[in-house]
Amino acid sequence: MIVGLLACLMIRLFITLDTPGPKRWLLDMITTGIAMLVTAVWIAEHQVDLFAALGTGGALGAIGTGIITFFKRRGQNAIDALDAALPGKPVVPADMTATLRELDK
Repeated sequence: MIVGLLACLMIRLFITLDTPGPKRWLLDMITTGIAMLVTAVWIAEHQVDLFAALGTGGALGAIGTGIITFFKRRGQNAIDALDAALPGKPVVPADMTATLRELDK
């Protein structure tokens, strides 16, 4: 269990520190916590050996980023669709949204 959790934590830290741009520590801590919980449950449920625990922790740590990125994009697409569908809402200037999207990257 410890091997898997440490592998998950190290992968998450590597991904967080290697990502360019501003760090979102709260989001990264939540993602890391979820990945470590899933790792712990998987290892306990399947009672895997050390090497499999290492692989499980590393894989789930890396997958956590993909899941968060996927849902973040989907959420932004839904917000953009709602903005376009709501009548009478003031339109945000294109230069402002472009700047915000650049900051988000």
